[in-house]
Amino acid sequence: MQIGTDLVILSSIVTISLSGAIGVYLFRLWRRQKTRLMTDLPLVFAITTFCQALQIFLLTLPNIGFIPQSLELFRIRSLIIGGSVVPVLGALFQIWAPKIQRYHNRLVLLFLAYWVVMALFGATEGFIMITTIPLILMFGFVMMATFIITWKTGRLKEVRSDLMIVSIICGMASQILRVPLLVSGFFYVPDILLMLSMVFTVVAFGNPWYRKDIKTKEANVSPSEIAIAMDH
Repeated sequence: MQIGTDLVILSSIVTISLSGAIGVYLFRLWRRQKTRLMTDLPLVFAITTFCQALQIFLLTLPNIGFIPQSLELFRIRSLIIGGSVVPVLGALFQIWAPKIQRYHNRLVLLFLAYWVVMALFGATEGFIMITTIPLILMFGFVMMATFIITWKTGRLKEVRSDLMIVSIICGMASQILRVPLLVSGFFYVPDILLMLSMVFTVVAFGNPWYRKDIKTKEANVSPSEIAIAMDH
């Protein structure tokens, strides 16, 4: 049990560090772009990784005995997770549904309102997870399909799409297994999977195979460009 707890704490520290580092890197990458859109993938994933670092930090505090575990803390973590999903949702709408662009903001706001209500007024942790995790998994599948297309077409050369597919699979597995393994001897597995997900994300966006061209090419890929490529 102690080894499992140590693995949870260690993997959480690694995940927080990697999430923060890649978040800073992607935000700076986005800032260097000549044209900056709120739906550009570097900004989308920068916000997502920042939020992930924060919610993992809050998850780690009870594990090290700094603060007690409580429903209120869980609600805060749920809100932060929702904040990480909103930018991804906006990007997915831009990629997969450009023809209804005038409804994008309304749909995002509707999703945000639903998430906030569930996180703040859900009676139990189990209820909150049941009403939110399926949405995370659905968006994960759509994002994975997006990276499968960019991988096969070679459209998104700045990012290793194949590694992002593996990262998303690890992240979704972490979400799916967290509840059933919570009271088992393998309670640490979801945290390790989440750490692996972040490792793959860092390598995918760092993309050392592409760095040799970084001085002549900037990662300025927007969801609308991916959508155009997918139409072909």
